[in-house]
Amino acid sequence: MSLKFIEEFDNASTKTAPGSRGIGILNIFTVVGCIIAVPFTFGTSLFGLLAVPIYAALQSIANETYRTRLFTEIQTQIIAEKEGLFNTPRLRRRVSSAPIIDEEPIDETDDIDQENSDDK
Repeated sequence: MSLKFIEEFDNASTKTAPGSRGIGILNIFTVVGCIIAVPFTFGTSLFGLLAVPIYAALQSIANETYRTRLFTEIQTQIIAEKEGLFNTPRLRRRVSSAPIIDEEPIDETDDIDQENSDDK
């Protein structure tokens, strides 16, 4: 395995999904909003805090799915390199020594004209 794949693996293990940061910000707004609303809702806004673990689970699922996709890409590249799919030699055509036969093109206009005259 080349050094390139080791670096890609290290980078992939630390990356997060593109929407992960947005979900984290949503968690912060949810917590702050629920705490600020406590005096106005007589404490019932604290039930909104139950959404935080759900959002955090979605964030975790998004990150793991994203990392799995990156790892799968790396694994596919390693297998392709190992099998030599990127190092294919140029294909050579075999040229036979058989003589080329010149054929005269068939003039079918006479046949078509005869068929059309028979239909009338």
